[in-house]
Amino acid sequence: MPDSTTPPTTPRGFSTDELGSALSEILDHVDAAGWGQTPAVFALVPTEVLAEQAPDVLGDDADSPLTPIEQECPDLDAFLASAIWPDAVVGAAVAIEIVVAPPAPGGDGTPRYVADGTDSAASNSDGASKPARLVAGVLRGGQDLAIMRLRHQSGEEIETLTHPQLGTELRVALAGTFTPDEPGA
Repeated sequence: MPDSTTPPTTPRGFSTDELGSALSEILDHVDAAGWGQTPAVFALVPTEVLAEQAPDVLGDDADSPLTPIEQECPDLDAFLASAIWPDAVVGAAVAIEIVVAPPAPGGDGTPRYVADGTDSAASNSDGASKPARLVAGVLRGGQDLAIMRLRHQSGEEIETLTHPQLGTELRVALAGTFTPDEPGA
């Protein structure tokens, strides 16, 4: 029997797997638009809330627990510094194009990445740097995740990768959009 004290629009907690599904959906969406895009920001809203409050927004694929809704974002840094999400938004994600560079000499072996190809660390003449797309997301409850897809040629297998250290700075910045500013800070 349902709990009559909980309103039907109260969002439930979501798992990291559900966040990963939403990030994969975003990655497919931005991949379909091709390369050379500016960063894109998405609000993550429970599909059941949208079905109840704005059913005309949902398409035929309303079986995912979270629905990404693209936000207008002319300046990613300014957006991340000032975003305030309404209660119905349970998470947020950012999709950016990056360049993955080989590990730094003498480093720990971890590949490096930069948000664009202008950084000399990522631009080298041996062709070892590769363009990629990174999608990082966080949930209001604290879960976060980042996935990456290297740019592939037609006919190549599409591979989506993740790592606990992938996109950490971006995930921290996104999490900050759900943390209220401290007065006087």
